[in-house]
Amino acid sequence: MDWLIGVLLLIVGGIIGYFVAKFVNERNLLTTKDATKKQTVKEIMTQQAAEHIQASRQIVHNLTQQTEALNQQIAAYEQLSSSLESNENKGSTNYFGEHAANYLRSNSPPQNKEKTTTEFQPLDFASQGSGLFSGVDDKKIKNAE
Repeated sequence: MDWLIGVLLLIVGGIIGYFVAKFVNERNLLTTKDATKKQTVKEIMTQQAAEHIQASRQIVHNLTQQTEALNQQIAAYEQLSSSLESNENKGSTNYFGEHAANYLRSNSPPQNKEKTTTEFQPLDFASQGSGLFSGVDDKKIKNAE
């Protein structure tokens, strides 16, 4: 009978050991899965950081190119404005630019300004017979000297 209790205790210990080993293995698998997840997250984060740095460098490069182009345009504008000040037409700048303004001046027909004389004063906007500009010569304004 003593040996029966020993065998039963051995069987119960084996069953308990089986479940404890299963529980420990599941924990180990979970920790290794967590570790691999953390590792993949770290790899993804480093990859995204590298892409972000590369994109930032590209943006900075584009900004420097645009800044250089803007500085060149400002220098050209300063040179143009200084040449216009020294030019005989100090107060005028061409709306269309230098070449287009010369082209338009050469192709536009000359405007003949005809001097016309008016024999009567123009009417004002109120009506024909009212106001200072009524258009009648024989009416005189009272109190006018």
